[in-house]
Amino acid sequence: MRRMLALGMAALLAGMWAGADGAGGAGGGTSCVGLEKPVSGEETAGYQPGPGYGGHWGLDLAAVGDEPVRAAAGGVVSFSGTVAGNRTVTVDHGGGLKTSYSYLARSQVAKGQRVARGQPLGEADGRSHSGLPYPTLHFSVRINGTYVDPAPRLGCLPRSPSAGLRLVPADRTAR
Repeated sequence: MRRMLALGMAALLAGMWAGADGAGGAGGGTSCVGLEKPVSGEETAGYQPGPGYGGHWGLDLAAVGDEPVRAAAGGVVSFSGTVAGNRTVTVDHGGGLKTSYSYLARSQVAKGQRVARGQPLGEADGRSHSGLPYPTLHFSVRINGTYVDPAPRLGCLPRSPSAGLRLVPADRTAR
């Protein structure tokens, strides 16, 4: 069990680190061990889940029309279509992690397609949503099917991800 957990975490982290060499959107020698922000705009509405399907189960980020919407991490497109009248793309990053991007004008990817961190998935539709007076992208994160707040999962570190890591054999017994 311990070995499976260690391998699963290694696979998840490896997927998140893919593209962190500067070409995948992080740039400047930073190492992205979190998710990359899918658009350049600031947060306009935060994660505020409610009972049942009520509330807000992701972040709204300001997004001008035709702005590229980029994959937050590498993975495989598990859905590309319409949800409640809104064009949406979902990427499965492995290890139970999925991200979804809604309010797209058009999608540039298809179900089953492998995508890299920072790769364009589509374009923002440039319309206002959720009663906001400006255009937004809705970005959500699920871990093992449960929605979680995307905000603490966004970001990069200014140093190598290995700087704070200590690797030990997977079969080593705890002391």
